[in-house]
Amino acid sequence: MNTEVQEPVTAACAMRLHLPQPYTYVPLTAFLHYSRQDPYAVRVTFRFSTGDDPVVWYIGRDLLRDGLAHPTGEGDVQISPDPELAVIVIGLKVDNDSATLTTQSRPVESFLQRTVEVVPYGCESRAPGFVAQREAALARLLADH
Repeated sequence: MNTEVQEPVTAACAMRLHLPQPYTYVPLTAFLHYSRQDPYAVRVTFRFSTGDDPVVWYIGRDLLRDGLAHPTGEGDVQISPDPELAVIVIGLKVDNDSATLTTQSRPVESFLQRTVEVVPYGCESRAPGFVAQREAALARLLADH
């Protein structure tokens, strides 16, 4: 783990929110954020060109990585590649509502590579910020009993 790498790791990705027929899509920007304080997740903030309030989702870093290579995910988040178009398709679900987004694969790959410089895959549980938060939470729990 390189503690001298600049963090948080951030990136902006152009995305398309696909709409039901007869409409096509709404362009939006997704801001990706990764920190060793939450080494298992990527925070994705969707900002719409319509000016609506941003929407925030947390997606597992491993899920995002795996979705670049093959369909993955069960439940609320599903990701799959479309190699012909060099995009990934992200499906998000909440109750009976769902959204399908697409974005170019390359910026996501680049972002994930930079996250590995902060916390390599498999080392998340030893990330300094995460360890400190976990220990503090455990101390609070034990102090209450």
